[in-house]
Amino acid sequence: MSLMQLHTGDVWEIDGERHYLDRILEGGFLVLRAFETGQPYQRLTDTGEVASPTRQWLEDEFAAGTAKKIDVVPSSKAPFAREADVELILEKDPRAIIRQIVLKSLDRMGDFSRSDDSLVRALAIIWESKPRQLAHHHPPSPSTVRRWLRQRGAVSDRPLRAMVSASGRVSRRSRLPASVRRRMHEAAAAYWSNLRLSMGDAYDDLVERLRRINAEIESRASASVPVPSREAFRKHLRSLECFETVAARYGVKEANKRFKATGEGLTAYRPLLLAAIDHTPADVHIVMEADEWRYVGRPFLTLLVDVHSRCILGWVLSFEPPSLYSVIECIKRANRPKPRLRGLFPDCPELADIYGKCDEIVVDNGLEFIGTSFESGMTDLGVSIRWAPVKSPTYKALVERFFLTLNLMLHNKLPGGTFPLQKLRDWDLDPQKFAVLTLEQAEALLDLAIGTYHQSLHRSLKDTPVRTWLRGVNADTGINILGDDSQLDKLLGAREERLVTRSGVELFNLRYHDPAITGPLLEDLARRESVRGRREGSASAKVAVKYNPANLGEIHVWNGPRGVYVTLPCTDREYAEGLSKWQHDRLQEWQRESNAKTEDERRALRLRLRHAIAALENPKVLRRQKRAQARLLSSPKIEALGGVGLRIAHAEPRPDGMAPVIPTVALAPERTDDNAKPVRPQRGGKRKTPRQRAAPTPNEQPEWNVADLPDESEWKDVL
Repeated sequence: MSLMQLHTGDVWEIDGERHYLDRILEGGFLVLRAFETGQPYQRLTDTGEVASPTRQWLEDEFAAGTAKKIDVVPSSKAPFAREADVELILEKDPRAIIRQIVLKSLDRMGDFSRSDDSLVRALAIIWESKPRQLAHHHPPSPSTVRRWLRQRGAVSDRPLRAMVSASGRVSRRSRLPASVRRRMHEAAAAYWSNLRLSMGDAYDDLVERLRRINAEIESRASASVPVPSREAFRKHLRSLECFETVAARYGVKEANKRFKATGEGLTAYRPLLLAAIDHTPADVHIVMEADEWRYVGRPFLTLLVDVHSRCILGWVLSFEPPSLYSVIECIKRANRPKPRLRGLFPDCPELADIYGKCDEIVVDNGLEFIGTSFESGMTDLGVSIRWAPVKSPTYKALVERFFLTLNLMLHNKLPGGTFPLQKLRDWDLDPQKFAVLTLEQAEALLDLAIGTYHQSLHRSLKDTPVRTWLRGVNADTGINILGDDSQLDKLLGAREERLVTRSGVELFNLRYHDPAITGPLLEDLARRESVRGRREGSASAKVAVKYNPANLGEIHVWNGPRGVYVTLPCTDREYAEGLSKWQHDRLQEWQRESNAKTEDERRALRLRLRHAIAALENPKVLRRQKRAQARLLSSPKIEALGGVGLRIAHAEPRPDGMAPVIPTVALAPERTDDNAKPVRPQRGGKRKTPRQRAAPTPNEQPEWNVADLPDESEWKDVL
């Protein structure tokens, strides 16, 4: 038999969740309700059945330590349970120190009467003895002082935290009945469990439910239950906001984002040990010039950030969409020194030394990263790949944070309206809102912004990124690099089939050629080409070409006999270096549009050329062509193929201009001789050889064969 005292309203924590004792039933059964949902607690028996808790069960759980009673501090003692320093207390309630001075001074006076006159005299003495602390305050009333003496501690126990006014700082006792509070709690739980249900819908359901209850009660008695206001329901609904309710309404991901504590994040104890890469659309609008200004759009920015020093190892601003090729270009730039920063910041030449090969790179789950070719290629170069969790952008928070820093430092400050106003209107751009620059201007400003960031104080590092980098780089071992970063293009670049000749390789209307490389390459490839179909004259060979669409400055030609890729630079290096295929295609398209003519203009040009050529023709050739044309026009077969079906005839001219009608007979639709072979001799006979054409001797007579002669009937037909 359980002898433990239990009272309704007691708070018990069972398995980490709080429950309050609602009722004690006969037979020792208890009704424990959860604080969050109000649902009654059910325990699991040894047989696996669900049963209500009992007094004996609760005592056993308390003995095992799985259940414990929570002592709720009464509202009168709530100030003593606060934990706050003096500054925070005085910030919340500046008059708390006045109450403490008054009460401690009265305690030191010893026994005194608590009448109004006695308290007024005591307060006057206190105000006179402490003019510096109490000069700007008025003495409280005797009734207020008596309440302070009764509620704010005891003699020699007047802590400052007990002097804080509780007005608006403690939860007031609800005036609503328990049944109404329970139904309001159920309506709030319905809101948090259903995303389609708005707060207004949940309140309407609560009001409708209480009105039905009132209608039933009023039919039996004159009493009714109160209906809570909309504001009271809203406050109760918001008081239930926690991880469980947000997860039930919006999902666990949103709950984690709102309440889950962040972890340590990516860490590394030295530079180049770990880096993170990501893409983002740059907050700047780019135009390009191809005889006239053309609006291109927003470029993409790809960054590779060192985790230890927060330095930006490589960056690419390009119109190549986020792809494997922009990643390759970014890693290549991160692997190389940056002498241009030494020229931009002569006072800090160390900026050019922020480069190297990373041991491990953190990537997201984009299509450009999840391919096996990317992982295999990076592994061959000695770089490990770590994939961030799916749909977890906070895993690479340092990269996302730098994007915000770059926007605040650069993009949000860029001036707009640097182009003609009519052009901006055609592009539908507001110069007050959008920065409009050329790609060269944007890249130059990006270099300046990154160099400035490297020399700025970093809040997390408590130092500048460049000094953190220099401290972490070992001067003895130096910086580890990829000796030949063009291997990235050879392993992961895009592939095309092209023809290599003595003048190199032509790709996308660009010529790739180096005489010192092309000649030996042709010697290795041309002799292995098939003889059939080989070009006459200069040697040539079909080859596989790999290139990086993010940079058309060079290509790599596969030399099969030697098993290596041979690199050929673009002959127009100044144009192609750093140029993406997307940009090159747009420039080619705009060039064609600028030189394009209408179809009538092109036809006139062709006719002009033909007339110029015809003026140089021989008159005899022209007459021969006209006769051939006339023969074709008078040919029945040509007329039949042309669908005409009529022969051309000419009427004799008359003085009055009225020629007689020429009767015409339609051609026979089919032959009447059943396609029989003509019996007449061939006109002209067979062509003779030069020896046969020699004159016969006088004594020589032609030989006749009687079988070759036609009979009499055939002769009559011929005649």
